[in-house]
Amino acid sequence: MHPFVKILSFIFILLLMNFLGNQLVWLLCLFVCVIAARLHFEMFVRVVQRMRWLFISIGIIYAFGTPGEYIQYFPANFSPTFEGVALGFLQIAKLLTAVASLSMLFASSSKEHLMAGLYILLSPLNYIGFNVQRFTARLLLTLDYVDELAVKKDLKTNFYRLDELPLATDDLPTEKLIFLQQHAFKLSDKLMIIVMLVSALVLLMPSVLLVVKFIADTKWLS
Repeated sequence: MHPFVKILSFIFILLLMNFLGNQLVWLLCLFVCVIAARLHFEMFVRVVQRMRWLFISIGIIYAFGTPGEYIQYFPANFSPTFEGVALGFLQIAKLLTAVASLSMLFASSSKEHLMAGLYILLSPLNYIGFNVQRFTARLLLTLDYVDELAVKKDLKTNFYRLDELPLATDDLPTEKLIFLQQHAFKLSDKLMIIVMLVSALVLLMPSVLLVVKFIADTKWLS
């Protein structure tokens, strides 16, 4: 699959979650997590473990901050609600879907391929004066420097050693050649793009019609 299509698929999944029902969101989460685990199990598990406190925080905030029917066997003034727990788990499922989709994106493509896809995605911004080529090159250099710093065994990026990070970049290469290899679009890639664009148009059409109706009503009242 073309890297541009992979990035577009990631964006489409994020968009699709906002239009699905609760049960379909859970099915999408399960489907995406299974694929992410099969592609790169260690990376997916590591990312989920790093975000566990965020998941827990979201669950607690929604469980205790959402009005509804209180769960029994808790103190009356400090009790979660059934609606809050359900809504908290739903938000966790959406966030987990986004994390799994991003893990799939990085596990199935190299940084160079992703940058090539990002370049194509942002290329229309060239018409308004935005230098997409320079932005893509700087982003790729940043990712390379992060990888080189990550493999340093004697460097620990904790709070107490933040002042040592600038010293660790002294021995990094100051010049580097970057090649953005352009891949040809296959027939399956083109069909995938058409399907996602048509689906996004169908999903966004009610919202667009509401905005148009609101603008028309506002002009009529004025």
